[in-house]
Amino acid sequence: MALGVLWFAALVLLIWVLLKKWNQWKDLPPGPWGLPIVGYLPFLDRHYPHLSLTELSKQYGPVYGIQMGGVYTVVLSDHQSIREAFSKDAFTGRAPLYLSHGITKGNGIICAENALWRDQRKVVTSLLKSIGMIKHGIAREKLSKRISDDIDELIQNIKESCGSPIHLPDMLFDSFGAVVFDVVLGFKFPRNDKTWNWLRAILKEGGVEVAVSGALNFLPFLRFISPSKRKSLQVLINAQTQTHKLNASIIAKRRKMIGLEAPPGAIRKDHANIFDDHPEGFIKCIKYSKHASNPEVHYFDPKVMIYTKDVCMLDNFLIEQKKRFDNGDDTAYLMRDEQLHYLLVDLFSASLDTSTVTFSWLLLYISLYTEIQEKIRQEILTVYPEEGVVDSTKLSYTLAAVCETQRIRTIVPLGVPHGCLQEAYFRNYRIPKGAMIIPLLWAVHMDTRVWKDPESFNPNRFIDENGQLIKPQELITFQAGKRMCPGDELSRMSIVGHIARLLRAFRIRLSSEPPTAEQMKGNTGISLMPPELLYICEPIS
Repeated sequence: MALGVLWFAALVLLIWVLLKKWNQWKDLPPGPWGLPIVGYLPFLDRHYPHLSLTELSKQYGPVYGIQMGGVYTVVLSDHQSIREAFSKDAFTGRAPLYLSHGITKGNGIICAENALWRDQRKVVTSLLKSIGMIKHGIAREKLSKRISDDIDELIQNIKESCGSPIHLPDMLFDSFGAVVFDVVLGFKFPRNDKTWNWLRAILKEGGVEVAVSGALNFLPFLRFISPSKRKSLQVLINAQTQTHKLNASIIAKRRKMIGLEAPPGAIRKDHANIFDDHPEGFIKCIKYSKHASNPEVHYFDPKVMIYTKDVCMLDNFLIEQKKRFDNGDDTAYLMRDEQLHYLLVDLFSASLDTSTVTFSWLLLYISLYTEIQEKIRQEILTVYPEEGVVDSTKLSYTLAAVCETQRIRTIVPLGVPHGCLQEAYFRNYRIPKGAMIIPLLWAVHMDTRVWKDPESFNPNRFIDENGQLIKPQELITFQAGKRMCPGDELSRMSIVGHIARLLRAFRIRLSSEPPTAEQMKGNTGISLMPPELLYICEPIS
């Protein structure tokens, strides 16, 4: 009798739990079932998750839900749903991912939310305008000139290769890095500088580690049971610590140059003694790797940095920081040095990664489609018969080739995930607070209902009957809505400035056989990287 009562009670409890779960699930977007704890993660292609998610969108529609470990996720796979959702305040948060939130602690701008994000968004927009990121005017012309000057070393380095095979993407990384360091920090590294090579290696390995450690975002407990995941996490944390120390030394030098004292309330205490590692005040730089037992160590002398006299974003941040603290502004705490360190990493890595990866794919496609390369070259020579500063807005076909590159090989296939700040309804579906919202840009850019033969590289998609650039709503390169990337125009200017100088001077071709269809899928990390290839640049006489 007692046993029967227990069975009955257990049955009632089970029914109650199932009904409660049903009430929670019934209003959610449709989607596939997953497994306990891990959700749908085991069924996603770990190398190309965007392909798996795109296939699901064909089954469940443009708005569907999926459980990814401990994170409930809503996937948006057409441009209407993405633009509509991201215009809402409820979806301006950041996804509750362990790596991004755990490492950044909500600082910077990429992972910032609420008051910090709103404030720093305005600050970054103002900083970009201060360096010339405006539609027209003398300041924009000066910015174009700075970009052109920073490309000179790239052209010279390529000429010195004498037509031999070179790893052009690495050289482009250095060139784009010079542009970003110039406008953001007001300094540039000398050619072949050891610290720059160290920083480049850190960024490259960091991208790899983020990719291989992706499961930690959804299953943080893996760090306790997987030595490999634990090492990857430690490499990322160490890399962050090192880049922040480097930035702190540059900030200190910049403050001294413009005559500003650090506000006491802004100082990051753990950086108070960074100049004590060496008798001459050099900065200790350590390269950690999970593939090496002993880290590499060298010392960085801030005095070797090449000072650029033009205005930079860092100067204006420091001026605004000083003003807020001196005036006792309630928002002064949002401008502390700790926030600045994260912000600089966001500005540097996002700008550099977007530009370099886009250009690397563009190089590959114009090497495969030589007739398109020649058409771009002819436009450049027609619009600008003489060498000089380039206005990207006047090169419609060149911009169309950039747009097509960013469509056919979406740089960030999953977009930058958002987070739901409060329970909300979207298209009659309930979106729980804390849900991750993925803008599946790959699905948008490869939709056969929108793009004819989407795997074909065709810049004419973005040219109208009058030869002018068009940008359809279905192209979402730098996100959409309230958190759209504020630096998209700077990236575009830099890319077009580079391609204009490069194709004026060289014909570019692969030094080996074209990559296979499998290789053309790219390598997934923070962004979708092209295959590693060597190029030959033949001078145009």
